[in-house]
This record gives sequence, C-alpha cells and structure tokens, in this order.
Amino acid sequence: MYSGLYTAVLGMKAREKTLEVQANNIANSSTDGFKAERLSYSTFETDERGSPDSQPTVAGVLASSSTDYSTGQLRETGATLDVSIRGDGFFKIQTERGPRFTRAGSFSQDAAGQLVTKNGDLVLGDQGPITLPKDATVAITRDGVITAKGKPIGKISVARFDNPVTALKKDGDSLFALTGEGEAADVPNPDILQGTLESSNVNPVNEMVEMINNTREFESLQRSVTLMMNDVGKKISTELGRA
Repeated sequence: MYSGLYTAVLGMKAREKTLEVQANNIANSSTDGFKAERLSYSTFETDERGSPDSQPTVAGVLASSSTDYSTGQLRETGATLDVSIRGDGFFKIQTERGPRFTRAGSFSQDAAGQLVTKNGDLVLGDQGPITLPKDATVAITRDGVITAKGKPIGKISVARFDNPVTALKKDGDSLFALTGEGEAADVPNPDILQGTLESSNVNPVNEMVEMINNTREFESLQRSVTLMMNDVGKKISTELGRA
C-alpha cells in the first residue's frame, strides 16, 4: 500500500515537472532563437526506509530536462541587421554578466552606433564590439563580414561547441552562458544569412498534444493517490475502532 502510494506520488512529481517544461516551450514557440527543453525519464528502486543496501521494494520515476539545440526554421524578414546562422554556431554577445551566446540574430544599432541585441547587449566581432557608421547602407556577407559604402568595417564572430548540451546553460532571452564544461571555438568561415532570423525550434502543435497526454497521466495518478489515501483512512478508522 505505502510503496504504491510513494510510487504514484513520485510519478505525479515527474509529470508536474514535465508540464512546467512543456508550458515554457509553448510560451516561447514564437521567440526567435529559443531552444526547447526535452524531458528524459529514469527509474530507480529502493526500500521504504531508503537504505541502498536493503532489498529494493519501491520503484520510482524521475524526470530531467536538457536543451534541444536543433536548428529552428529560418524565415526571411528583409531587415538589414537581422541575421541567422545556417548550421552550427552561436553569435558572441557581451553582457554586463559576462560573455553569452545566442542564435537570435535580431540586431540593431544603438545611440553610439554599436551593433547590439534587442536587450542592448553588444554583439562581438573578431576585433571586439562592432561600430557601424550612422545612416549608411550595411551589407553582411555569408562569412559575416560587414561592409558599409563598399568598405569592410568588421566581421561578426561565431563560436561553436563540440557538445553544447554540456558546455552551455540557458540564461534567459535566448542567451546561453558557459557551464565550464566546454570551450568555445571560433568558426572562421560561418554561413550567415542577412535579412533572416531563426525561429524557435518548438513545434507548438506537437507540444500541445504531448502536454494533453501528460495531463491525463497526471490526473490518473492523482485519482490513484486519492483512492489509496481513502483506503488508508478506512484502515486507520478500523484500527482505532478496535482499540
């Protein structure tokens, strides 16, 4: 009885975490450069006292998430300072919190003429921050070189990681921070497309279907817990009546 109750409660917790992840994915399905979280489940067994050396009698399920770095769909915007990366890589960003990386290439020019993200963080080039001439038509080549009035004024830096899942962690606003478990390597010849942006890699329809299925599983476990708790209450009442 108690082992079944414990297992059902753990199952509810796993599905509750799943619901949180799915809701966040759906909420960001229209956020440029957003990378979905994917859930994985692991099972374990232990005895009711929690001793690892005793005979396993209770099974449980745990849910953990990791970031899916697959590329989202590239869409044309026609904006001069919108750029996307085709293939691996991340734009280098300098924030007040330190270096960050992103796939969201919706850039603009600040009051000082520097290339910045939508939050005002500096976009880094091969020589540091990039300053654009004001009121000049800007062109960006496939390898990231920025030209104005026919002259090169900088090159957008792109970094890649052997395993971004372990090397990076989310830091909000489609930014990623280093975890310390991997190093960034410069991409000398990136494939950058001007006038385009990378959409979120979340499929909202699929995500909604999975969310509905997960909700049903949660409700089923919740009913099981209620039934088991009722049985426990009846047994306690019976025992007290005999005392």
